[in-house]
Amino acid sequence: MAERWARCRLTAELLSDAHPGSGSGGGGIDALVARDRHGHPVIWASHVEGVLRDAARRLRGDKAAESFFGRAGGDYQRSDRQRAAFTSLYTNGNLESHVWRSTAREAFDNRAPKGDTLRVVEYVPRGTKLVGEVELPATELPVLQRLVQEVDALGGGRATGAGRVKLSLAEVTAAPCTVGAPTGRLLLLLKNRDPLCITATATPDNLIPSLSFVPGRALLGAVAAWLIAEGDRDTASLLTSGRISVSDALPLPQAPVNLESVEVLPAPLSLQSKKPEGSAGETPWWAQAKATMQRCDALSADQKLKRPEDDLFVYRSASSGAWTTFRPVRRVRLRNGRPDPEQTDASLFAIEQIVEETLFLAELQGAPEVMKELASKLAAIFEGRRWLRIGRGGAPVEVVDLAWSNPASHPETTETTEKALLTLTSDLLVRDEYLRWRTALNEDALRTLLGSSDIQLKKSMQDSVMVHGFNGTSRLWRMPAAAVRRGSVFEVSGAGVADLAQRAASGQWIGERTHEGFGRFRIDTELPGVTSETSVNTAPTPPADVAEEAIAGCTKKWLEQHRVLAKGDGERKPSLSQWIDLVAELERNGAEAINSRLNPATAGARGWQDEDANNILKMLKALQPEQQAPHARVFVRWLRADLRANQQKGAV
Repeated sequence: MAERWARCRLTAELLSDAHPGSGSGGGGIDALVARDRHGHPVIWASHVEGVLRDAARRLRGDKAAESFFGRAGGDYQRSDRQRAAFTSLYTNGNLESHVWRSTAREAFDNRAPKGDTLRVVEYVPRGTKLVGEVELPATELPVLQRLVQEVDALGGGRATGAGRVKLSLAEVTAAPCTVGAPTGRLLLLLKNRDPLCITATATPDNLIPSLSFVPGRALLGAVAAWLIAEGDRDTASLLTSGRISVSDALPLPQAPVNLESVEVLPAPLSLQSKKPEGSAGETPWWAQAKATMQRCDALSADQKLKRPEDDLFVYRSASSGAWTTFRPVRRVRLRNGRPDPEQTDASLFAIEQIVEETLFLAELQGAPEVMKELASKLAAIFEGRRWLRIGRGGAPVEVVDLAWSNPASHPETTETTEKALLTLTSDLLVRDEYLRWRTALNEDALRTLLGSSDIQLKKSMQDSVMVHGFNGTSRLWRMPAAAVRRGSVFEVSGAGVADLAQRAASGQWIGERTHEGFGRFRIDTELPGVTSETSVNTAPTPPADVAEEAIAGCTKKWLEQHRVLAKGDGERKPSLSQWIDLVAELERNGAEAINSRLNPATAGARGWQDEDANNILKMLKALQPEQQAPHARVFVRWLRADLRANQQKGAV
């Protein structure tokens, strides 16, 4: 009998202000709270698991905690795995944060604040509810319920009363999706419930970089691992033996209406952009105004053009018909850990992640009878009742939608076609006669690869890339390989062009390890791409930098013209803490933040009647509402820098 699994909703109601630390600061705040892709506060799953693990250790010891949460290192056997999968705890909307300040005393009997000890920390206010989910075997549900009752605080500063929380657990039932009648081709729409890291290298430094997509080998391994954990090694062998081919799961900029009408592929290397022109002067290049970057499709080797980055993708749907470029959102998260359990101090590192709720499109191909068997064994995954665990740390990924379809259609080519364009939609692994990895293809290599002498290679634009992988069963890195980079474009001609189009339509891919997503290509008569770049997921970085530089220059002049901090002699001016309060209120869209200070009603706010401070408030009020908070935030940064400089001069 198959083991029953439970899906539960974990709710955290804050009974006091909490600080789910992000490890970063900014805007006059030393420690900001962690936020999701929408800018809302979040408590990461790793912290929730760590607190629950500590509770398990207190109750029943280390061995009992390892039996539930898994054991770090060692053989990756079923008994060592953490079977419960947690998502982070998210809020439903943006909240007004609280800002706490603390400082050290000069002495036990002297309450004067000690210099350079002011600490400003952002907190999520009490009463906030954060919700996540957890998937685990039903037999282990009582253990989790007991641990939830044991936890009474989350976040930083728990020993001083911050982050008191009431945790509750409730079992939920997921609405199953319709699997449909299996065919030889399956399209999957995936969504990561938590940030996802697909490690891009086997030798990371302090920053662990992530790929911008889910490679086919990672998706295949996740499905096979799920089947092995369920005790079904025979079905898992259908994937590992190559009887079923799994493509790369490429990100999408939006949810598609029809999966069969969507086309997404890595940006062809021919989709080049103009390099920014240099200029003389003290202003850095990234702070200068730029014209819109135009992209052009060409196989020329023009040195004035810039090739697309590896995280750029092109997308189109049947509804629009036009190609659009986009980049999936990736963020860097600070972490700390102990590679050695006996290590005293934790090591600080950063990890790059694809943000949560990113959509991916993947394709599985195989014989209809094989796909039917796979569908029956993966019914819980396809119906949305279970999650896959993919990437570093096993981020939960769910199937949002699926579609069984016929072989993919490609632009028609005939024997009279003079030339066509072959574009690699995934990395290509191919060896030469000495069994070395090829990093580029010439005409002879292409003919050998395709097994046809009716192909002529005229021009090409290609690059190489290193391919890394990790075997979760052996807990070892796979041997690295060199590949021809995805997005490489080849202009081919000859009688074999029609045969190439037929191979692409029937899923007969080229090179090695094609069942892991390598060697996929498409044949077109025109280059797929766009003539102008538009960003779908994020705003372009250069304009934001230009705006920040302009704000910094403007507020620096304010500081030079107005002395707003007291320097003795009984001056009554706003303190640095009061300026930080102003920034916090403006960032919470406080419309009365400036007016209440221009017309103070309390004795503590009379410092704002100072002429210099009053002029700064009037200049802030004259700005557009959306510009008031950024200007105030940067002005406070200048104030803090000026204060530190004066303190250092006094010390000397």
